[in-house]
Amino acid sequence: MTVKNIIKGVGLVFTASVLLSACSSDDKLRDESIFDTTEKPKTELDQWIENKYTKPYNISATYLWDESLGKPDKTLFPPKVSSVKPALQVIKKIWIDTYTEIGGEDFVKKLAPRQLHFIGSYNLNHNGTIVLGDAGGGARITMYNTDYINYKSLASVRQFVHTIQHEYIHILNQTKPYDLKAWSKVASLKGGYTSSWYIERDDVSNNLGFVTPYARSNYDEDFAETAAFVLLRSEAEKQAFLKDIKDAEGRKIIEQKFQLVEQYFKNQFDMDFYALRDAAERNTQAVMAGDLEE
Repeated sequence: MTVKNIIKGVGLVFTASVLLSACSSDDKLRDESIFDTTEKPKTELDQWIENKYTKPYNISATYLWDESLGKPDKTLFPPKVSSVKPALQVIKKIWIDTYTEIGGEDFVKKLAPRQLHFIGSYNLNHNGTIVLGDAGGGARITMYNTDYINYKSLASVRQFVHTIQHEYIHILNQTKPYDLKAWSKVASLKGGYTSSWYIERDDVSNNLGFVTPYARSNYDEDFAETAAFVLLRSEAEKQAFLKDIKDAEGRKIIEQKFQLVEQYFKNQFDMDFYALRDAAERNTQAVMAGDLEE
């Protein structure tokens, strides 16, 4: 008997044994499953998420530990349950409500990550930098340091919201791309993109035409950082920032980038970018005043 025939013969024996086993039962399929299919009861927080995020915007918000969403080389932990709702209230007020007001009722419904995942701890890199958030293919945004937000501190709230504003710009860019040719032409006037952006100083980066050192990592991050930078500041703060830049050419480059972001929102989404910024600022001040949707 050849090897091929041996394998074939084994296959026939296995099939026959399965059939005999099936026939020896009561000719009924088992009703029970080896898996736990019992639906877990929804907590008060789960119901709030469903009413405020899932039903109106088709966005899920998860906070329980999921090994598949962790980092094998990092020490992370899930957020306290008490940390989740305040974080979601702030995100809804400053991000969702802002885009809904200026972009229309369906804007976020059509263009949004379908999952927000929360981690309680900071995500520390080996080079000393801190990851505030990351995105998974535009479908999921993971928010870190949820347990450490100080809602009485404007700087702390802005740092947290910066993640969602920055990552959402990437999602918009994936849907409708920005003018990379025009952007690269402006960005190349003084150069400055570098993989070691994390060792660069703010003032040096500003003088080269970047709003933050992280903007120097590549074109896409530069665009997202520039847009998010404006969305997180009032007009007075933006003007004060520009005034403090010592290098006139670097200041001009940043101003040109601001204009390109403004044009992108107008051309691709028929949206007034500075009206969006003003709405975000109003909603940020509302958060600081404790005006949150229950």
